[in-house]
Amino acid sequence: MLDDLDRRLVGALMANPRASNPQLSEVLFTSEATVSRRVARLLREGTVRVVGVLDGEATRRTRSLFVRLRCRPGEAHRSAERLAAWPECGSVKLLTGSVECVGEINYTSSDHLLAITLEQLPALDGVLAVWSNQVIRRFATPHSWLPRLLPDELVERLRAQRLDPWHDPLPDRLATTDELDERIAAALAEDGRLGWQHLAGLCDASPVTVRRRTEAMMASGALRMRAVVEPERIGLPVNAFVSLNVNPTQLGRAGELLAAHPAVLMMAATTGDRNLCGEVALASDAALYEFLSQTIGGLPGLQHADVAVALQSLKRAGRVTAQPAAD
Repeated sequence: MLDDLDRRLVGALMANPRASNPQLSEVLFTSEATVSRRVARLLREGTVRVVGVLDGEATRRTRSLFVRLRCRPGEAHRSAERLAAWPECGSVKLLTGSVECVGEINYTSSDHLLAITLEQLPALDGVLAVWSNQVIRRFATPHSWLPRLLPDELVERLRAQRLDPWHDPLPDRLATTDELDERIAAALAEDGRLGWQHLAGLCDASPVTVRRRTEAMMASGALRMRAVVEPERIGLPVNAFVSLNVNPTQLGRAGELLAAHPAVLMMAATTGDRNLCGEVALASDAALYEFLSQTIGGLPGLQHADVAVALQSLKRAGRVTAQPAAD
């Protein structure tokens, strides 16, 4: 169990994943030595993971697709594991409800999308039916998610120190990268809190060059930092995937209202049978009921709502998080 300081440290890292230990100690009113020791433990134990992500939309390299799978009885776990093994798959969850599995997949071209939706997904062993929803606009992403772990004024101080955009949507402009940028991003994808000296050694460049390149990628929106946390670790054990139908004339307003709610990890307008999909995390079933009855129920233009509670997260932020099922 996390104590109060641990929770505040996690919140601070979510607000500014690369905040230095002196910056963290200043906003949390504790010693730098305590911050250094606590952060190292939280990272070592896997409570929080800091990663750098090349934004596929900002760099025009990839786009995203939500997929929902209905599986044969007893096959959902193994089908989800096989999906999680795909390198282009960023997240996978097992669910209750009308479908047993949901995932987010990054694709690079129309041909790649065609292969995924018409060939690879239907060929997954154990899968009976597939629904796909292409992301066309993001209202909230995990980069901006921050449950109420810190007072608003401290969150604002930490976010003001960031160079990378934490908010969504990003400006609609192309952010370019080269080979060195990609080496830097790959190293930060493994450990987003690497110091400049260590990062320079991994990328075969000088610390000054690496810092300049990293900060330029952040400023352009190409590189975004994220503190990855499983919601239950911070007292939010009710994790759910919501898929909604909203009158198209009210879609933008509904997406913005949901994005402003602290329970929403991500929310996006999509194509297909649902036009607004996302993930939420709450403290209890009672909180989920309140969210459904008041927040979702009060959305302008709402026509249909489907909510599936996550039973297990198998992959998040590109890393497998669950052990394989026993034979």
